[in-house]
Amino acid sequence: MSKEFDVPPTLVKPTFLARIFGRNGDGPHKPHLRRTLSREDRFMLRHAALIEQLFDFLAHSGLDPIPDHYELAWHYLTCASASQRAMVETCMLEHGGIDPAQAADLLDRIRTAISERELQSMVDDAREKMNEAAALTDRSGRQVAEFGDALGESAAVFIKGGGSDADQAAQIRKLQNLTAEMIERAAQAEGQLKARSKAISQLRSRLAQTQKQALSDPLTNLPNRRAFEACLKGAIDNADHSGQPLSVAFCDIDFFKRINDTHGHATGDRVIHHVAEILNKASSAKVHVARHGGEEFALVFEQMSASGSVATIDQIRLRMSAKRLVAKDTMLPIGEVTLSAGVAQLHSGESSTALLARADQALYEAKNSGRDRVCVAI
Repeated sequence: MSKEFDVPPTLVKPTFLARIFGRNGDGPHKPHLRRTLSREDRFMLRHAALIEQLFDFLAHSGLDPIPDHYELAWHYLTCASASQRAMVETCMLEHGGIDPAQAADLLDRIRTAISERELQSMVDDAREKMNEAAALTDRSGRQVAEFGDALGESAAVFIKGGGSDADQAAQIRKLQNLTAEMIERAAQAEGQLKARSKAISQLRSRLAQTQKQALSDPLTNLPNRRAFEACLKGAIDNADHSGQPLSVAFCDIDFFKRINDTHGHATGDRVIHHVAEILNKASSAKVHVARHGGEEFALVFEQMSASGSVATIDQIRLRMSAKRLVAKDTMLPIGEVTLSAGVAQLHSGESSTALLARADQALYEAKNSGRDRVCVAI
């Protein structure tokens, strides 16, 4: 059997084996098998072990088979660091599995770590290119100095005169050769500098794009949790310095699991995207919106008290209540999608951790009080 088919039968699903090898997957190998397999079947055979492990991961974690959960499983099984694997395993041990919100948080942390590795790689690459450009500039400078010395010597001999016509002709040829050589070297150096400048420019563009990706949520294009935490830190520093009020809020889509279970995860993703668009319309220079993970969003309100933040969120809730959503795939009504929110205003000397904990507790109270409302932390 060729290497392409060297996969233990137990690692492949029986239905798949039956399609290829017979009812139980133990039929004799047929010489014409390779020609009869579809491209999908060949792919399955090559990757059967990994596919089985992906299924096992989802089964043991209790996660539904949706793209983000497959991505989390793939990272865990193929390229996650030891600390990232431990993070996933700790979550499973402590909670007996992984729920969608925890999966979103784990995936966000892994994606962020990958982006950081990519950023570091590009920074190292850019540093190498700039060192090459600096070395080239230094070498070109030395060559110019050497050319100047040689030109000066030849010119001095030529000006001094006293030689024969043949000697003067030789000096002229030497000057011509030196000039031609320097022109050629300068052209080469210019070409090399242009190439390195272009490479550095491309790296700068890639770096900016990767930095943006590292701070953005791929589903909603909103800032992600990492960006939110950096924004909150800066906002607290500003508030401590200026004495202006600062509030934060957690907003959570009500009955989101029911939407997923009834209409599917693709519809659930579209609902998250829809809510993100409405929330993002409230963003400004002083109001910052981010996706915190799963169906939860986080907002920072600079120079705004808790009452002002509540008024802003109530306006968002009113805009949402005016919409009646329909599942795109089935055209079945989703109905009204509502938000619950918890708001907390920064206390003097309070840490970001304590502030967010109070906002989270207020969100919990809003959920337990009937949902579709805003509660304020004391």
